Amino acid sequence: MLLFSVTACPASLSVSDPKFSKRDLLVQGLHRVREVGAVVTEMAVEGFADRFTPRVCRPPGAVSEIEFLVACTRCGECVKACPAGAILNLDDQAGLAAGTPFLDPNRYRPCVVCTDAPCMPACPTGALQVMDMRDTFIGVARLNRDTCRAWNDIPCTNCLKACPYPDDAILFDDEDRPWIDPRHCIGCGRCIPSCPTRPKSIVIDPPPRF
Repeated sequence: MLLFSVTACPASLSVSDPKFSKRDLLVQGLHRVREVGAVVTEMAVEGFADRFTPRVCRPPGAVSEIEFLVACTRCGECVKACPAGAILNLDDQAGLAAGTPFLDPNRYRPCVVCTDAPCMPACPTGALQVMDMRDTFIGVARLNRDTCRAWNDIPCTNCLKACPYPDDAILFDDEDRPWIDPRHCIGCGRCIPSCPTRPKSIVIDPPPRF
């Protein structure tokens, strides 16, 4: 259920106030209707995207999913620019998202978090925005404590050693057990290949649509 808060008109303002006429009230009302309409439209479009496009991890610097689907021309420049070969293209079964770039650190390769991140400036349309890698959001790591060695009294710090932002994205508590901090984890997936368990105790979840 979607709830909207309505800000009441200040008591000092009235229709009879020459500085706040009926026309002003009408204009203000129309602005609020447009704001609400924009939110409803965005949520409807996002819901449409959920039904007709797969939820995937996009390359670093990607704008919101709907903006990305519109801006991306499927040119493949970011795929060519990735030195690790981690960026793939969705196939024809992806519907509206067919041909767009994505990452699959769970089943393929992680983003290696390049210093210069050549995939972002390679994008000619702005579907990928150039920014510091720490500010990107590819996804977020999720830890399975039931299978994680460190959470089962078997010493292991592999994920911490592999993380590009140790002690920020992955933290270890006083009992040497790892925790994921979603405020700093960018979802690169570098921790996954380092995990010794089968199946892996860390997976990357795609980011929310909005």
